[in-house]
Amino acid sequence: MRSSLLCPVYRKWLQLHPEQARFERQKLKLEALQLRRDGELSRARKLYTQVWEIAQSILFALRRPDSASQIYHQDLVSFVAAAMAVSDCSKAQPEFSKDVLNDTQQQLTALMPLYASEPQLLSTIHQLKEWLRHDDVMQFSTHLH
Repeated sequence: MRSSLLCPVYRKWLQLHPEQARFERQKLKLEALQLRRDGELSRARKLYTQVWEIAQSILFALRRPDSASQIYHQDLVSFVAAAMAVSDCSKAQPEFSKDVLNDTQQQLTALMPLYASEPQLLSTIHQLKEWLRHDDVMQFSTHLH
């Protein structure tokens, strides 16, 4: 089992303050992107993992029923994009990469009942799961060659 980079108190704070969490997610994502461009994959992977965990916290935050679906659509896409970035920066650790992608798929599956009354978000989740599954297959086939 993978350990979390975020402490439980901070994770709870993120869930209680999703707007600030989105800001923090974006800030760390930009830092990680710069590290990745500079070739510092290990540090980029650590930041992308934090981005992924923050995105996860946002998804599991309580939400108001009258909230716009577009925000949650962006949260879902950000969560999966962060998982893909972690995976891409973890090529030297294929097991870690696979664990993050599997965890992401499982968490998307767990979210499906929460969005059952919102067909657009449910459709987004299905599409993102397919995207992850495709990436997982591509990575596995790369390791075979």
